Amino acid sequence: MIMNRKELFERMRAFPKVDLHRHLEGSITAETLVRIAAQYGGALPAHTVEELRPYVQMDAELPSFASFLKKFLVYRGFYTSPEAIREIAYAAVKDAALDNVKYLELRYSPSHFAGTRFSEDAVITWINSAMQQAAADFSIIVIPILTISRDYGLELATNTVRYVAAFEKGYFYGLDIAGDEVHNSAQPYCDLFALAKKSGLKLTIHAGEAGSAENIRQAVIEFKADRIGHGVRSIESLEIMDLLRERNIMLELCITSNVHTGVIPAIEAHPIGKLRDAGIPVSINTDDPAISAITLSGEYVEAVTRLGFTETELKKINLQALEFAFYPDTLYLKKKLASLWQ
Repeated sequence: MIMNRKELFERMRAFPKVDLHRHLEGSITAETLVRIAAQYGGALPAHTVEELRPYVQMDAELPSFASFLKKFLVYRGFYTSPEAIREIAYAAVKDAALDNVKYLELRYSPSHFAGTRFSEDAVITWINSAMQQAAADFSIIVIPILTISRDYGLELATNTVRYVAAFEKGYFYGLDIAGDEVHNSAQPYCDLFALAKKSGLKLTIHAGEAGSAENIRQAVIEFKADRIGHGVRSIESLEIMDLLRERNIMLELCITSNVHTGVIPAIEAHPIGKLRDAGIPVSINTDDPAISAITLSGEYVEAVTRLGFTETELKKINLQALEFAFYPDTLYLKKKLASLWQ
């Protein structure tokens, strides 16, 4: 059956989906920011949705990793009240559920939302309660992943990880490090990942996105990562591809994001198909849906129309994603959701 793009999008929106790599910070739309600023306060560089878009959304500008990361500057320090933070967390989960995402891992940095106004433990409590309320309201399973950044220094990251490692169980299920991997090595943070693993957290690391494939080796060998965030540069090294396949490490791939960061020149050039065919576990994710102005359904449309994926292959990818989920009871998760793709 031949469908036009609009029909295919509606079909993909009805298709149940798993998203293992989505940032809360990059899920906040311009509409939400303007609404929150009007209701709760907060400084923005523009005061209408259309005027704000260029500051928080990739568009016609030349794609680059620096341009992409710059979009996050508007968000940092913006939040003026607990209600604002709860609202953006609730909205992010709601938006995913309305896109028929059935299982979501939503990663975020408590220090990003705390700024200088709030404590990290308060932020964690507010975000967790809002996420779980949205999950109950919209029939989606969501778990939070802790993110630290290379860009704000080891001291801040150390304080956050040590605090969370001793925090009550259930507020985080994994640890991630993001930021500029070209100019800021992950190496100084290795001990923090060992501490997190010892405390029971699973590990995922942004590696081999803008940085080289060698960063993936470091993430797997030294950091003992369970999954790799992006890892798209692994296609440049047969040795790294062999390592991922032998260690059974999943790549959390984000198609449009990799174009917006300048890592891939065009969607048609994305190596997800080659990586899958090489026996490396792959998943399709959004990364920062508001910044890239995408949905996961739209990413599936791109996978079908421009990368040649079939619906049967998309089902297999989602079933495989469940195997690599950081949810604490994967048997329960598969029992509850696996039938959706049978």
